[in-house]
Amino acid sequence: MALCPAICLSRCALILAFLQLSQLDAAPFDVLGPPEPILALVGADVELPCHLTPNVSAEHMELRWVRKKVSPAVLVHRAGRSQDAEQMAEYRGRISLVKDNITAGHVAVRIHGVRPSDDGEYRCFFGEGESYEEAKVQLKVAALGADPHIQVEVQESGAIRLECSSAGWYPEPQVQWRTLQGENFPSTTESSIPDEEGLFTVSASLMIRDNTLGNVSCCIRNLLLGQEKEAGIPIPAPLFPQLTPWMVAVAVIMIILGFFTIGSICFTWRLYRERARERKREFSSKEKLLEELKWKKATLHAVDVTLDPDTAHPHLFLHDDFKSVRLEDSRQNLPEKPERFDSWPCVLGREAFTSGRHYWEVEVGNRTDWAIGVCREDVMKKGFDPMTPENGYWAVELYGNGYWALTPLRTPLPLAGAPHRVGIFLDYESGEISFYNMSDGSLIYAFPKVSFSGPLRPFFCIWSCGKKPLTICPLTEGLQGVSVVAETQDLSKDIPLSPIGDTDTLHSKLIPTPPGQGVP
Repeated sequence: MALCPAICLSRCALILAFLQLSQLDAAPFDVLGPPEPILALVGADVELPCHLTPNVSAEHMELRWVRKKVSPAVLVHRAGRSQDAEQMAEYRGRISLVKDNITAGHVAVRIHGVRPSDDGEYRCFFGEGESYEEAKVQLKVAALGADPHIQVEVQESGAIRLECSSAGWYPEPQVQWRTLQGENFPSTTESSIPDEEGLFTVSASLMIRDNTLGNVSCCIRNLLLGQEKEAGIPIPAPLFPQLTPWMVAVAVIMIILGFFTIGSICFTWRLYRERARERKREFSSKEKLLEELKWKKATLHAVDVTLDPDTAHPHLFLHDDFKSVRLEDSRQNLPEKPERFDSWPCVLGREAFTSGRHYWEVEVGNRTDWAIGVCREDVMKKGFDPMTPENGYWAVELYGNGYWALTPLRTPLPLAGAPHRVGIFLDYESGEISFYNMSDGSLIYAFPKVSFSGPLRPFFCIWSCGKKPLTICPLTEGLQGVSVVAETQDLSKDIPLSPIGDTDTLHSKLIPTPPGQGVP
């Protein structure tokens, strides 16, 4: 084992001496690379070509592609085969040599599943005997992120605060706020944070005090690709007209008169407040009991849901039992089908519902981003159509450290605690879709009732890679012994309810795959 460092040092010394000799004696050939930088998208494959001039054979030459150091290298090809021992760890399993035209001096190195860290300069060396020449190849890596999300917050002063966020960009994008008339606004605050893979998540806020602007849009642009994504939002009109002098005078008079009645009002208000508290406590207790009763009724309609592999995005890997799904960097070679998602990392359940009541549970665990719910069977699966009820989606998601209902403007969900398991209830005839936090049985969100037509199917989506999957809970788990009282009974009486069981441990094993780039 002690000989390995000595051998490596000797090899590096030979290489350096080889390079010095190549500088002293002119080689009988030159190495040329592409004159312009090569552009590659994250997750795609790219070739970095070099060729000899004159066009002599490179079949018996030593070929070496390097980054900043000669060794370890991106790829070393010597004596007719790749020298894996001299390869950088981050390129192992991701590099291959394209040598179809090697006898004419044309070769290239192919990088599979491009990452942001692959961006930069490469050098290719061709060596024969004591002759050694090199050329430079510039690789530019780019990624177009997700559609921007805009949050709206009305301040106490009447100003409106907009916050625009999007993830998955490379290199760092440019954010611009503008109106329909083309007027640009500088962001109040702006941040750009890279994740562990080097992709940027950008966030920019804007404070608006003019309610007459109409629509305002957030545009995020990738300058390298020359492409952008934009999301717009209407600015609400002012709730009250601008105060005139006579209105101010009336307000002042009313305030002065109000001081004379404060004494009696304080006494009356104290009595009213005490009574309101008692009514609120009574109402909250009854409301909580009603929610719990509704959830327990939903569990009586439990169905066995499985995942449909024919609809799964190529980056989604399913358990053998079709109960769990995980997003991977690598892309599977799957047959192209009309029902398969090709842009959003989504998969549907096999079961299609055209009537009745149905209930299932999904283990989300500690995942930091996901979307689950119900969608029409015929939703558009190609491209990036927004996931809204208008497009046939009824779902909730965890995204950007916040919970949301996927309505046209995204409805924030202020939950008391993070749900580790979510229950989904569909009542087809009544047009009801609701979601429950199985940690305490509380209602997460219920969509407004709608008239359904056509089959509906369970819907699952994962936004980032990770070892933690989404898992459909087994039908036999925790659904026995549920006892429900009739609606005409007194709600103040105790209701015998059995708890839902725990599925923290997954017994299925995901299909093993090598790591790579994530969502396209």
